[in-house]
Amino acid sequence: MLRNKKIKFSLALLFTFVLCVMTACQSSSTTSGKSEKGGPIKIGAAFPLTGGSAYQGKSFKQAIDLATKEINDKGGVLNRKIEVQFEDDKGVPAEGVNVVQKLITQDRVSAILGDFNSSVTLAVRGITQQNKVVQITPGSTADDITSPGHPYMFRNLMPNNAQGPAIAKYATEKLGIKKVAILAENTDYGHSGVDNYKKTAEKLGAKVIDIEYYNLGDKDFTAQLTKIKNLHPDGIFIPGLITEGAQILKEAANLGIKTQWLGLGGFTNDTFYKLSEGAAEGMVHVSYFEPGAYNYFPDSKSFVENYKKAYGVNPDMYAASGYEAMYILADAIKKAGSDDREAIKKAMAKLKDLPGVTGPTTFDQNGQAKKKMLFVKVHNGTRVPIGESK
Repeated sequence: MLRNKKIKFSLALLFTFVLCVMTACQSSSTTSGKSEKGGPIKIGAAFPLTGGSAYQGKSFKQAIDLATKEINDKGGVLNRKIEVQFEDDKGVPAEGVNVVQKLITQDRVSAILGDFNSSVTLAVRGITQQNKVVQITPGSTADDITSPGHPYMFRNLMPNNAQGPAIAKYATEKLGIKKVAILAENTDYGHSGVDNYKKTAEKLGAKVIDIEYYNLGDKDFTAQLTKIKNLHPDGIFIPGLITEGAQILKEAANLGIKTQWLGLGGFTNDTFYKLSEGAAEGMVHVSYFEPGAYNYFPDSKSFVENYKKAYGVNPDMYAASGYEAMYILADAIKKAGSDDREAIKKAMAKLKDLPGVTGPTTFDQNGQAKKKMLFVKVHNGTRVPIGESK
């Protein structure tokens, strides 16, 4: 009897051991993110496909789809096709966390493209870091995104601590704006835009006479604009995005506010002028890419032509960064010789002067790439480059 109990106990131990080994193997496979041998290499993409930032989300998706098609038409990577699975983060941090968690644990993607809204990207970064999955954002500019200590986070456009001081310097020294008001979105993107502009402008002798905030999705800005109007600023700086920015300009025009409007790269989309119903005329803002500006972006001609042929419109800054991000990932996977997540991370960190439509890409120790920044002015409904930040 005792012997039978020992045998049963031994078999139970053996079964538990085998089960643990199988579970460990399954866990290891999920963690590595490797696709089935010979199957497609899976990439996850999380962007706002609905909601207030859907204009930018559409640009990202179209450009990534174009890049993926081009790569696959040339044989793919490592003789395998690239398969991009898109999820809608709706521009909401909690939603971003949910969809990226799904992409990583259920769909077992090898890397993440996204997100766009900085608050979403910061929330998602915790998930990609925990699961040791490369995340590259082609659109988020809040400073903290590529702060030290996040080795799986990469960004192929400049942060607010570059564009904020740049537009502040240009506005103060070139446009002579000494008295400025700020109307910013109440997000990580907006707050870092405010801080960076204010610090530089005041250092150069300008004065920030008022700072007002609004929430994403707001449609009435009368209270903030009326207060600002009574202060008679030389210029109004908006660290915000297309939907709210266009409404602000329309309301300001109705209130009779005449001033120099300033912005970051968040307004670099042809839809912005249309939504503003012409009120964006004369605005000066930052841009990381302009179609047709081949003297600044010499490697972008075929991209611009192919994008316009595919979608009937010119690519904007977001399309260019998204397109480039897909090619960056493809190059890293090729150099890694595998779609293993850790191998991709190591290859990304070693990239040096990789050619791209917005310029060559090299990531620093924090995953930040140094990119070109232009100043553009809206003239007759078109963004016209008027200078470059050196």
